Amino acid sequence: MPRELLLPELAESVVEGEIIKWLVAEGEHVAEDQPVVEVMTDKVTVELPSPYAGVLRKHLAAEGAVVKVHEAIALFDDAGADTGAAGQGVEAGAARAAAATSVQADEERSIVEGDAGVEDDGEGLSLFKPGDRGPDDGLITVRRPPARAAGSGATSVATQQRASAATAAPATATREPAARGAYGRVLAVPAARRLARELDVDIEQVTGSGPNGRIRVDDVRQHAEQAASGGVSSPARAPQRYTSPAAYADLEERVPVRGLRRVIAGQMVASHLQTVRTLHVDEADVTRLVELRERLKPFAARRGVKLSYLPFVLKAVAAALAEYPELNSSLDEATNEIVLKRYYNIGMAVATDAGLIVPVIKDVDQLTIYELAGEVQRLAEAARTGKLAPDEVKGGTFSITNIGSLGGLFSFPIINVPEAAILGVHSIKKRPVVLEDDSIVARSMIYLSLSFDHRLVDGAQGANFTGRVIELLETPEALFIDL
Repeated sequence: MPRELLLPELAESVVEGEIIKWLVAEGEHVAEDQPVVEVMTDKVTVELPSPYAGVLRKHLAAEGAVVKVHEAIALFDDAGADTGAAGQGVEAGAARAAAATSVQADEERSIVEGDAGVEDDGEGLSLFKPGDRGPDDGLITVRRPPARAAGSGATSVATQQRASAATAAPATATREPAARGAYGRVLAVPAARRLARELDVDIEQVTGSGPNGRIRVDDVRQHAEQAASGGVSSPARAPQRYTSPAAYADLEERVPVRGLRRVIAGQMVASHLQTVRTLHVDEADVTRLVELRERLKPFAARRGVKLSYLPFVLKAVAAALAEYPELNSSLDEATNEIVLKRYYNIGMAVATDAGLIVPVIKDVDQLTIYELAGEVQRLAEAARTGKLAPDEVKGGTFSITNIGSLGGLFSFPIINVPEAAILGVHSIKKRPVVLEDDSIVARSMIYLSLSFDHRLVDGAQGANFTGRVIELLETPEALFIDL
């Protein structure tokens, strides 16, 4: 008897997961506890083991599909079990899925090539329309035109153009005058006039196919195509410079928004919609920090860790958060309460081939500089190799993004909701600085960009927090003692 593999609840508050890759093909024998599928949830990819021994009969969710927790994602048969009935049901489901895919492909093709059935009011020219997604989905919905039954008589613009090209009269033939309204103006729908202006087409030269010779959107497109290929003479205007969008189709690549990119997109939209983001930028003279790090690097190497500047920044941030807890808070909108957190779990943004991941270093205030260096090294490696555990990307109270290696003066970091703030750390560069005695010297300087939610943090609090971080970085010895 077939058994279903259900998507388990991989972590608290996780309600769905995305099928990244099937590790076992349909029809293959599977041992109990053998990994069968990779699932992504909350930026972490995990391998799900099979709870059964037998044959994986059918994938019920394709790669890239988003599945709710407790939904079936695969069918299994016990070894030697009769699979005839189950197979027939599965094949019927597969046929329905293939049909749906074919319909969707036809719909997408009609948008790329043009749609003769699009309304002339211009609305059909826009792909971006309100969809039926919930308030938490965030991503833009692309509305597709409805599928048409075969034999309905509707054809795509590309089909019309091919037919027109085959039957077009010679370019020297006399053109019929454009139909005109009561005031002598060429009859055309507003969307056609707008498109003619965008394509530099003389609307006086376009022959309309609508009622009473009215010029439609498709008429302008067809005229532009023929003019570009030399099939239409337009002596009243300058030579056409229009190139059909279809001519670039082979130079375009379409990448599905899936996997980590889908999660990042959703998080960025949530940050934009759910925070009132404000930026504060300052600079620090870290000349003494550069010198101290150079002296401590051999000691760190003996412990098997690479000492970067990030552990010092983490330590300074944790100390400043203790003094300015508003920066270490979140807003509970259900109860309309600000949650001040007296623990310091700081996320660090890590760039990977798949996208940006933010693993969290727990209890930063309780770790030494060398222990922080070890955690930075371990979590960064796990992020880049896709081996982070679900708990290692959760529970953050504040985030740091190190943009120094990428260049630039400063940035406007995106808040990692529901946190209240994020600190952008930039490259250390030597710049001329005027000292108190008016002498000008070269000092190692760094820009810091604090992005915070103005609902939770006032401007003065953000500036004072940044000032405290700068004070600690400019006096790095203070990070080793209690001041």
